[in-house]
Amino acid sequence: MEKITIKTGAPVDGKDFYGRERKLEEAWECLTSKGTSLLLSAPRRVGKTSFSRKMLKLAEEKGWKTLYLDLQGIGTEGEFVKLFEELKPDKRWNKTGNFLGKIFGSIKSDTISIDLNVWRNDSYGKIKQSLETAGEILIVIDELTIYLNHLFTQQDGREKVEFFLEWLRHFRQIPETKVRWIFCSSVGIDNFASMHQMSKHFNDLHRLNLDVFSNSEAKDFISRLDVNEKVQFTDEHIQYILDKLAWYLPYFIQLLIDKINSMVCYEEKQLSNDTIDEAYNCLITENYFITWGERLKEYGELEDNAYVILKQCASAKSGRSRDNLIVSLSEKETDKIKIEKNLASLLSLLQNDGYLMEFESKYFFRSPLLRDFWYKRYVR
Repeated sequence: MEKITIKTGAPVDGKDFYGRERKLEEAWECLTSKGTSLLLSAPRRVGKTSFSRKMLKLAEEKGWKTLYLDLQGIGTEGEFVKLFEELKPDKRWNKTGNFLGKIFGSIKSDTISIDLNVWRNDSYGKIKQSLETAGEILIVIDELTIYLNHLFTQQDGREKVEFFLEWLRHFRQIPETKVRWIFCSSVGIDNFASMHQMSKHFNDLHRLNLDVFSNSEAKDFISRLDVNEKVQFTDEHIQYILDKLAWYLPYFIQLLIDKINSMVCYEEKQLSNDTIDEAYNCLITENYFITWGERLKEYGELEDNAYVILKQCASAKSGRSRDNLIVSLSEKETDKIKIEKNLASLLSLLQNDGYLMEFESKYFFRSPLLRDFWYKRYVR
């Protein structure tokens, strides 16, 4: 059995990519037979980037050209266009970079024309023209929401975002186009679209839902992780780990296994349920989950209320009812209609982003690990 390298942050590929066979088949079927582009829908850390890169490899094996565009750190329209200017012949681009690089030499992304529409028509027009003549090509746009948020905060931000999304939508709807797209982001695309009333720009996409591992997949995944020879997990150890995690997110599994491995190998702990508990308790004091707090800034004026809801849910392992949460939000707001509206929006956002889940009319943290971190960091 080939071992899987423990990675606690970076996307995985090659032998370290585990499972998802049926989802890969579903995605390829949508791209080819159905001719639709994809929006990867999943909470953060489920593995959207790793999945999209696996799809690029699959497309290359089928003879397609491929292109991966990471928009993190891209903050302006000019910088987006410059991504295409700078494409060079490189094995990562499967010949696409060479093809595009020859065409984009004349784009002037550093100085946008005084007439913005003229610049856009020229720059985006060349991108469209080149991609249309590239043959079968799969393009992954990663961290789309981060880029859209950058645009949205600028002068005339809504207009810039609307133009960009409408350009992409029009591109996708060209009859018999051979260009297919996969969109993903660590910040929820659906949440962004809902908050800013822009869902219409995505309604032609097939939403491919990536879920966490099943219990059997999680067990097999743990058994394949490349731990030290001193760490010999029994079936009972593995189930104890999974019972503590409850939500089998690959990232969370690897964090805990890596911590256990370190304790056994370098701190000379004995592998036991007590050591597993100790490793778990160490994780909730460290900074692996800080971004889950920082990303609430994306909720804008709803950020403070999101903290109130999460604080309430972290304080009650048995969950909080909708009425409980309304009472909590009423401490700073008296308009009942506004409270109901804000709560409905927030519960949708927090569930889409993987913070909360609903069961029997109560709201819980989806991950006990995240809940315990939240309680220790923001409640105690």
